[in-house]
Amino acid sequence: MADSLTPELKTAVQDSWKLVRKDMKANAMDFFVTFFTRHPDYQKLFKDFKDKSTESLPEDQKFRGHAVRVFFAITSLVDNLDDLEVVVSILQKTVSDHSPRGVTAKHYENLFATILHFLETKLGAQFDGQWRQGWEVTAKVILSVIHGELQ
Repeated sequence: MADSLTPELKTAVQDSWKLVRKDMKANAMDFFVTFFTRHPDYQKLFKDFKDKSTESLPEDQKFRGHAVRVFFAITSLVDNLDDLEVVVSILQKTVSDHSPRGVTAKHYENLFATILHFLETKLGAQFDGQWRQGWEVTAKVILSVIHGELQ
């Protein structure tokens, strides 16, 4: 499956993510508000902000910190698409850290579906063709690693 992630698609993912990185903090918070709006039950997995309204989350220091950390982790994945061993190592650590908290394969699948939706919303018409294909293939590769780790 990793063979389907061609150099052109890797570049497309990296180029599109550069636009997100320009305002990492705001985009990270916007993403998580979108994620929790689409999947309200997932917010309950976060003890520090499980009882807060979605609208108030950006005011919460722990929420902002978590959102930014996740986006930096995604940045690490994107930056290392040319070295899939590093990507696998990052994902193994992520799954190991989150599995005891009850995070399942379905959570990751919905996370990546929301990333695609978020990128489409944020990048508009630019998120078309090769950018979309790159992210779809990248998500499949990442999810295959995650599924392998969870078994």
